[in-house]
Amino acid sequence: MIDDYAKVKALLEKMKAGLPIPVRATADLARATKQFPTKIAVGQELAIKSVFYMGDEGGIMCDVTPPDMMMTPIICSLTHLVVIPGHPLADELAAYQDARTRKLARQGSGRPMSVTIKPKKKWRR
Repeated sequence: MIDDYAKVKALLEKMKAGLPIPVRATADLARATKQFPTKIAVGQELAIKSVFYMGDEGGIMCDVTPPDMMMTPIICSLTHLVVIPGHPLADELAAYQDARTRKLARQGSGRPMSVTIKPKKKWRR
């Protein structure tokens, strides 16, 4: 188990009450958006507009879609964002990010990754 569900639920409620949350993009997020017409730069200021929990597999996910990209939403893991220092939740969010990244590394994945699941082919008789 990567996340403590009770702690994550409490953190999500705090985040929802404090939206929008100012953040900056990490290099991982900037790399992931290279395929979009409007690219996100490392350190670019964004705002978390909504949050949801994707379980142990995905963790806390954030909608950080810039206003000019409404047709192509940007949803990313909280671990791919840096909360602007001075925000009331900055320390709590950083603690969640550190703990989650450490636990993922212990499991051997090193860093968060994405997975594509393909449906099984039907068996022919």
